[in-house]
Amino acid sequence: MNETVETTKDRHRPFKPLVIGSPRSGFTLLCSVLDALIPMAQPRKLTRRQRVLNIFIEKLGGHISREIVRVFSDRGIEEDLIFNESFRTMKGGPKWLHHSRERYACFRKYIGVRGMGDFTLITSHPSEVLNINEIVHSHDDPALWASHPDYADYDKFASVRNPVGIINSSLFSINALASDYIQRFVPPEEDNDELRQRLALFKFTNLDFFEGLVSFYVRYFTEFMECRDQYTIMKWEDLLLDPVPTIQRLAKTARINLPEKEAVDIWRKLDHVNLTGSHRHNFRQGGGKVGDWKNWMTNTHLEIIRDKGLGTHMDALGYGPIQELDEAAFTPFQRKVADYIERGKIFEDYPDPTLFGFAFNKSNLDSEKFSFRRYEWKEWTRVERSNFTDESLQNLVWEAADAATGRLNALFEGILELELDENTGDSRQLAIFGKKHGPLLGDLEKKNFISAIESVEAILASPSHNGTLSVGRWPPFLDRLLPWRRQPDQPGNEDSPPRLIRSCNAHNIVYYLGWYYGVPHALGEIDLARENIRHRRNVISALSYEEVEGAVLNAESHKEPSCGNTPWRSAS
Repeated sequence: MNETVETTKDRHRPFKPLVIGSPRSGFTLLCSVLDALIPMAQPRKLTRRQRVLNIFIEKLGGHISREIVRVFSDRGIEEDLIFNESFRTMKGGPKWLHHSRERYACFRKYIGVRGMGDFTLITSHPSEVLNINEIVHSHDDPALWASHPDYADYDKFASVRNPVGIINSSLFSINALASDYIQRFVPPEEDNDELRQRLALFKFTNLDFFEGLVSFYVRYFTEFMECRDQYTIMKWEDLLLDPVPTIQRLAKTARINLPEKEAVDIWRKLDHVNLTGSHRHNFRQGGGKVGDWKNWMTNTHLEIIRDKGLGTHMDALGYGPIQELDEAAFTPFQRKVADYIERGKIFEDYPDPTLFGFAFNKSNLDSEKFSFRRYEWKEWTRVERSNFTDESLQNLVWEAADAATGRLNALFEGILELELDENTGDSRQLAIFGKKHGPLLGDLEKKNFISAIESVEAILASPSHNGTLSVGRWPPFLDRLLPWRRQPDQPGNEDSPPRLIRSCNAHNIVYYLGWYYGVPHALGEIDLARENIRHRRNVISALSYEEVEGAVLNAESHKEPSCGNTPWRSAS
């Protein structure tokens, strides 16, 4: 089987990576390698529309999580809320293409409360949101990604690992909910591999759970094997055992001639470290060893894996048949698991039932045999699985999340309808857009919305816009957002520094926090973030650009023959 998709001879084609891989397959490692290669590759050029969309995602992407937290806070639940930072951004969490809403993608969030259980919440947004990441990535639907016309020109990669090793790693994995709980509520001296093994014992000894996990991976690999020739495959084992040539091969697919030293440097930063930020327990200290599953699995588990049909896929991927283990050489862990299975018992000795509940998989598992509550879609969101004890509170959170998701989606769809390609982009569109969508967010996101509008200025007013927009002419249209713009005496925002619009008639015309200023050159350097200069002598200020420009042009003193580009600096 060819493990590398043949690449085009056009070395100038932009690098647009798309990564598919089941959980625990080396997926994050592959993404991390490609992320290190991106600066060396031919850059992809985002459309102006995508760049504008990305700004609003970054500025407003926390809106949903803020609404979720608000509902819990109203009930006095703050300290006990388990909502990992990696899921609080709109783009965070596992993601996939929506199966029933065209041009939409789904994002899974895990939410829990100490002593009350947890639930998974699915949100949905226009699929263009996926491009906020330089690497589009998903654990699901390899065939759909391979054939989807919107991703036809992407460089497609897939992570693969011996399925037995994947399943073994899944049994020991600690999800983000459990990780957050451990970091906040478990004494540091108890946060060790013994705790991880204790949590895994239930999963090893409950064969219903084990079969549900295997069935999930059988379904994934059955689909993947039908389209694997559409992907450049990276085997987890190859990266661990022979990292430098493996990284160089991936670089070749990205049309990069990577020197050995560069590949060594990339691997040095990725070798056996946590790559998932606040989800600290995603990496297992002492784990990441090829063939390590032989120290934990029993023959009962291997028989289930064979009976479910994974052996066929293992052969096709070059891993060979599943060999029976020598039970005389079992480790103490294996002997304990085998004893429980032989007696028909399930290990359930947990001093902290809350941690056990959070650690129980609610995704990547065929869970029909377990009594989770399941719900259908609201307009934009769905509670996928839940054991949360207060269903009324859960539903309040769900309703708030659905409403917040709807507000953002209306805004995103509005952006996608704007004519913002490289040759068009009347700024009046943006003013109308802001006037329509700003009030929908109300005071909840006023500061962030205006910050996003201000950040878009640089894009729409840039020289690359082929002269369609004038730097000095588009800001007045934002006056139509009033009273939505920031009030003039509101404190400054570090994300929105003063912006020089033009230099004319011995004045700098500057835009800052909703006001326009005509600042005489004679005043020297001024820090608008620290000083309110609206009432200083000879300073012109107004809420309208045209008003300031007219006053500057009519100024009697310091007449200049023309308007130029005299640099303007603000003290920092």
